[in-house]
This record gives sequence, structure tokens and C-alpha cells, in this order.
Amino acid sequence: MEKKALTTAESVRVVEKHPWVITFPNHEDLTFLFDPLEWKRYTLNLPELVGTDVCYSKDGWLLMRRSSLVDMFFFNPYTRELINLPKCELSFQAIAFSSAPTSGTCVVLALRPFTRYIIRISICCPGATEWITQEFSCSLGFDPYMHSNLVYANDHFYCFSSGGVLVDFDVASRTMSEQAWNEHRCAYMRNDNAEWFNLPKRIYLAEQKGELFLMYTCISEIPMVYKLVSSNWEEINSTTLDGVTIFASMYSSETRLDVLGMRNSVYFPKYGLDCKGCVSYSFDEARYYPRKQFPKPTMWQMQKELCPLRSL
Repeated sequence: MEKKALTTAESVRVVEKHPWVITFPNHEDLTFLFDPLEWKRYTLNLPELVGTDVCYSKDGWLLMRRSSLVDMFFFNPYTRELINLPKCELSFQAIAFSSAPTSGTCVVLALRPFTRYIIRISICCPGATEWITQEFSCSLGFDPYMHSNLVYANDHFYCFSSGGVLVDFDVASRTMSEQAWNEHRCAYMRNDNAEWFNLPKRIYLAEQKGELFLMYTCISEIPMVYKLVSSNWEEINSTTLDGVTIFASMYSSETRLDVLGMRNSVYFPKYGLDCKGCVSYSFDEARYYPRKQFPKPTMWQMQKELCPLRSL
């Protein structure tokens, strides 16, 4: 009886809570929180964030950058606790942190592809007096203009480029490695494909319990999702997604497992045309919600991306 009960308990998966969308309207001290499941919006008055831009979010903390571009700080919108970081002189194209700044193990990493074959990485910790910058060669070539957000998993930071190259930074040894998959040079990203060449597209990287998920999007096209399994990217569908929900953002993408009403879907931090719910794609139903989100695009509409600035 005990063995049967143990087996049953092991087969039950924990239902995870879904993240909310946070939006910072331009030139206002108001911050909007939106629940993508309940379609409810809440307003916070946060004058501390006036004149700042959001860079990353994790564990309830925001990584913010002031208009000076070099002054950065952590901010908790619920407790309003603020933790300053040293000035970051290096311009960057992606930034992330490993855990809450109060955890004692937090590491912040900023990445800048200086050229196609040189990547500059700066790291810092809360309480440090300066950033440490290193320069690494990337012999496989890393597209400096089209790459994913940074993701932290298993003491490593990862970033994926449109050329099929995954950059892996080991925090403990402060070394960088690279790996390429030519078969994953996504068709959406190819310059010789006239159908998608001028359309807005994105690459997202997320993790679920240490496993990496890669996703390509291109306006109304079906999101292409892959999971890294034994050094190979396996394409994911409604069956193999296994209840995972991807919350995609150009800043920080996250995943959740078995969220009721949101399984096997992708959610974007963009309101639909009715301004009631987030734009999402269901792999089970093979369609976007709302369906009328994507009329035949004009050049102006092409700029209205699924992941707009100042939202995550």
C-alpha cells in the first residue's frame, strides 16, 4: 500500500503559477500589471521608475536602467526595495541575472557581440564595486543583430543566434564555449527568403527545470519551438510540449508547467485588438488568440511586434 501511494505521488506534477505581464507606459510614473489568465489589469504608482527602462525580470525583481544608460539597479515593485549596482559602462544587447539580488548567489551578466567573431561579456554581483569585462572569440560566428534573450540555467548563461550558434558562459570558471546547429538556421531568419525578409521576427530562449527551449516567431506565422535533448534540438508539437506554457518576452522568457487553461501555449506581452487579453498561440488548437490580431500587414503594422518595448 505504501509503495502504491508513493508511486502515485511521484506521478502527480505540481501545477505552477503563471507570471503576469508588467508594462511601463512612456513618460508616466504608473506601472500596469496584467493577469493574462484572468484578463485583469492593476495599476501601481511607482515614481522610482520614472525615466528608467526595464532590462530583465526574475523572481519578482526588475533590473532597471536609468536614462543615463550607465546607472542600473534592482527594484521590487511589491516591496519597493531598491538595490543599486555599479555603473555599467559597457553597452550591451542582452542582460540577465541568475537569481533574486537578495539570495546571496545573484550574478548579473551583460552580453555584447562586438563583431561576428568577438563577444564581450561583463559580470557583476550586488554589493560589488565594479563590473568585470572579458572578451571572447567566437570562431563559429555569432549574429550581432539577431539573437535571443539571455537565459540562466544550471550555473550557465545561454544565448542563441539566428545562425544556429548557442553561446554558453560558465559562471564558475568564467569561460565561454559555443556550439552550432546548421539545421536550425530558421527559415524565418534567412535573408534569401523574400516572403519573411521584411517582417518582424524574434528568437526566444527559455528554460524549464534546466532544459532549454528555443522558439522562432514571425508575425502571424506558427511559432517554431524546439527543446534541447542530448545536444540535439527536437521540434516540439502539442503532444511533445507536455503541458508547458511559454511566456515570451524580448527581455526574459519564462516557462510554466500544467497551468490550467494555458497548457501547450505561447503567451506574448502584447494586448489583442480588443485590449482585453494577451496575444497567445495554442498548439492544441493550432491558432492565435484573438484570431483577428493579424490582418494583412501594412509596413506600419509590421512594426507592431508581439513583444513590444517596455513590456515583459
